[in-house]
Amino acid sequence: MPKLNQTEVKSTHNKHLLILLILLILVTLFFTGFIIIYRQDLIYPPLHRDQPSPKKFVESVDQNLPDILPKPKVIEHGSRNKHQIALTFDADMTVGMLGLLQRHFVKSWYNYPIKQTLDKEGVKATVFLGGLWAKTYPNEAKDLANDPLIELGNHSYSHPAFAKNCFKLPVIDVTQKTNEVLSAQLEIERVTGVVPKYFRFPGGCYEQADVETIAKLGLKIIHWDVSANDGFNQDTNSIVRKVVNSIQNGSIVVFHIHDGPYAPKTNDALVKIIPELKKQGYQFVTISELLAN
Repeated sequence: MPKLNQTEVKSTHNKHLLILLILLILVTLFFTGFIIIYRQDLIYPPLHRDQPSPKKFVESVDQNLPDILPKPKVIEHGSRNKHQIALTFDADMTVGMLGLLQRHFVKSWYNYPIKQTLDKEGVKATVFLGGLWAKTYPNEAKDLANDPLIELGNHSYSHPAFAKNCFKLPVIDVTQKTNEVLSAQLEIERVTGVVPKYFRFPGGCYEQADVETIAKLGLKIIHWDVSANDGFNQDTNSIVRKVVNSIQNGSIVVFHIHDGPYAPKTNDALVKIIPELKKQGYQFVTISELLAN
């Protein structure tokens, strides 16, 4: 048998390597094709119709929530062990109120002297803005937001009733409740740059389902344990007596800051209330500070 020279041996070796490489490529293509044809689930996620229903999943989680998390609550006061109180003011603005303003039946829906009184006395407060109010009074809303003594909250967009029999306010449809809250949230942020953490129901009226809705939006619900009864009240001294006689540690007091015929005597009462409560040793704090303790 004739011997192969070195060049021929090298050529034969290269041919063998080429054949092995081609076989390796063919085997790889075979298994890749198998995966693509028969095991697409290894490459692509299941089709949407083959996945578990998101609605059913959410419902199953919601059913277990009461056992996992405490139910959302409405906050009416702070600690009874601290000599602190929170004065709060609602800046209401319904569509009807806006109409009265535009037709010049009402001069203003902002009682600016209230802010002057708070600043003069160095008293902290929380103001719950309506989205429509902030849109109507953007400069005033910014002024409140820039005041270090004042904290802002959300009071819905157009101040509708979230439940029936609520001070004759128009009752909003259940499908619009979330929109009322979020629209106010966005408008307040747009105008002032502040993102409210707290929400107050218009008129303080709500149903349990509303409480859960607000909680899911990430807002804490602030009610009150002392109402100044300043709405539609021409008797300054009755407002003073109501607040001073009802106050206690941790109280949240609700006033109105929109002036006009709907709350004409709030500031007149406030200039008497603040010195009296200071004399009793109360510390005025924002809602955040009240709840921090």
